[in-house]
Amino acid sequence: MNNLIEQQSWESIKYDFFELGIRPEIEAYQIPILDSWQNSKNAGLTPYSSVVSQRNFEIKLLTCDDHQLAKLTQPYLEDIFNLYRQQDISVFLINNAGLIVKELHDDITDDLYSFLKVGRVVSEENFGTIAPICSIDTRLPMTLNGHQHYLKEFSSFSCASVPIFNGQGDVLGALDITSKTSISTGNWLHHLLYQSYKFENDFISKSQEAIYILYFQNTPDLIASAYTGVIGFNQYGQITHMNQVASQLIGCSVKDVLGIEIAHIFENIESSMHKIGDIQLLKKNDHAFCYAKVIHPQKKKSQVGDVKLQKCIRAIQANIPILITGETGTGKEFLAQQIHDKFENLPFISINCGAIPDNLLEAELFGYEGGAFTGAKAKGQIGLVEMANGGFLFLDELGDLPIHLQVKVLRVLQDNTFYRVGGRTALKSNFKLICATNRKLKDLVDQGLFRSDLYYRIRGYEIELSPLRDRDDKLTIANTILANLGDYRYSDKVKVQILNYPWPGNIRELMNVLKISAVFSDDDIITELLLQDESSVEMVQIQQKSDLEDLTRETVKRVYQEENMNVTKVAKRLKISRSTVYKYLK
Repeated sequence: MNNLIEQQSWESIKYDFFELGIRPEIEAYQIPILDSWQNSKNAGLTPYSSVVSQRNFEIKLLTCDDHQLAKLTQPYLEDIFNLYRQQDISVFLINNAGLIVKELHDDITDDLYSFLKVGRVVSEENFGTIAPICSIDTRLPMTLNGHQHYLKEFSSFSCASVPIFNGQGDVLGALDITSKTSISTGNWLHHLLYQSYKFENDFISKSQEAIYILYFQNTPDLIASAYTGVIGFNQYGQITHMNQVASQLIGCSVKDVLGIEIAHIFENIESSMHKIGDIQLLKKNDHAFCYAKVIHPQKKKSQVGDVKLQKCIRAIQANIPILITGETGTGKEFLAQQIHDKFENLPFISINCGAIPDNLLEAELFGYEGGAFTGAKAKGQIGLVEMANGGFLFLDELGDLPIHLQVKVLRVLQDNTFYRVGGRTALKSNFKLICATNRKLKDLVDQGLFRSDLYYRIRGYEIELSPLRDRDDKLTIANTILANLGDYRYSDKVKVQILNYPWPGNIRELMNVLKISAVFSDDDIITELLLQDESSVEMVQIQQKSDLEDLTRETVKRVYQEENMNVTKVAKRLKISRSTVYKYLK
């Protein structure tokens, strides 16, 4: 290949490309630049279009996911900005649709970067070829200098960008450094990569699905660094997350390994589970060895109180069944998981008895033999009761268990034996039992809908979780939830709201409201809760809406009618501009 790229400037290459239709020979990693040029041209954009001087461009509202992404990446963006701020840079983050969700620059460069506003979409249709769009399209780091940009007015800019991933092979967006100074972008790219690796690793470690985290590398010195391979897996050994470094180390794409057992990649992973936190040698399926460390991330704090939790643990240690009762949303499943966390090496098998059709529930619980029914697997399938052997079985919504299955559940509780569907061989399973229900089981017994013998069998130690409205520790629970969300505090007004609101959805509603309120707060202090109560805020039903655009439009139109079509009053009441009101009234 001729190194024509070194013999002539990108300005002349661009002239040949557009005016003469000549596609030059370039390095493979630069091909995305020409592809993006072509996309920009096909979109009707000319190299002489203006972006920097535009002042009246469309600003889109950020969704809940956008706000959350901005919050999660803020520490990484600030680190990047503080390192290079003397170079008059702008650091920004776009989501995977090209929307700017966060941007940082010094006040002195306000005019220079006024075209990079949060809420603006940067795409090939309006910005031409820029590094962050190329990064998302290629899923690779990119640098663009001078005339490599499509638009002539960007010919004095340099930018570097890297995609960020969610640990499951999906691109969340791209981090970018842009500057109008003539400077090498190599150092930028190295630091952006470092921060993107850190972000993905932290993202995986905070995941609720990843019960265990495996860090591995070819040298032990890198295990504690951002450049380590990271794999998250659940209590069943199934891979839930894998970072980009791990993907390169084992030679498989992230999507290809999700859901498979980690033992298929590391032959001696089971032995390493007995050495949590220690660096050890693991053997990969290609017979190569690597250094590795397995950790069990810190579990979230209890929301039910340490005294109740300790009583449950003492009961379960004595093999006494636990029955958790309470209204929907009071934290029954969370308490069950908290109990299991004290026995983290034991399997935890959970099933919602009300979420599975009656005709499938028996096979799900007890398994089945091959050919037991139409559609059955030829080799049969193990059931959850069998999987729970030696660990925990959590029967959620037990009050919905069909009466004909209650006999089989009672038998396995009495003598630890059961039969698979279509089977004739008695099998054994010994497990610790936790049940939960929001129904009054005693009433169901009286109505003949629940067997009395099963009721008294599972009612070893019963704990009722009070509805949030009746609890005196609302602020403690709120503080625990916020600690798990990040470094958030709340104002005195929010304190009053937490104490006085009836919380019909209990802890689940409080968690949702605090999460949404934190996402929409301008800083780390929550000044008002976004409650469902219309008298509390104007943004009603926010938990039921996944599309913030639709929610905002509905709210603006409703308030517009309430304020007798007075746009000024609507803008003042919702704390938005008049132009935004007009936008959503269209």
